[in-house]
Amino acid sequence: MSALPADEAAVGGVRAPVLVADDDSDVRTMVRMLLELDGHRVLEAKDGSVAWELIQSHKPAVVVADVQMPGMTGLQLCRKVKDSEGGATIKVIVYTAGMASREESILAGCDAYFLKTDPLPGLRDAVRRFYDLA
Repeated sequence: MSALPADEAAVGGVRAPVLVADDDSDVRTMVRMLLELDGHRVLEAKDGSVAWELIQSHKPAVVVADVQMPGMTGLQLCRKVKDSEGGATIKVIVYTAGMASREESILAGCDAYFLKTDPLPGLRDAVRRFYDLA
């Protein structure tokens, strides 16, 4: 299998972004800063509805989604992404404080599951790996 380097994974000549969806601005900032260290262009969404709008307009390669958000939850967002046209190519990582189990997240269609208490390098590695597959 041949994967594109992260700097070549692009849609229309522009690198596809990574989307971080979490209602906690501190978490969004922390994850954004971590991913920007790898050169990713990162979009932020404060809830599932805003995340869905950004997914439709920016076609991210990877979505990091909190489970418990106002309006559309991370699991609902994951299902909506995976059921959408082209959604199978978007990798969704559920990033939660334990509000959903690994099994619930997998049933929703997520590609990876991380607890917010897990070491951040694991999340960073998953984004790298998924981005390289985009």
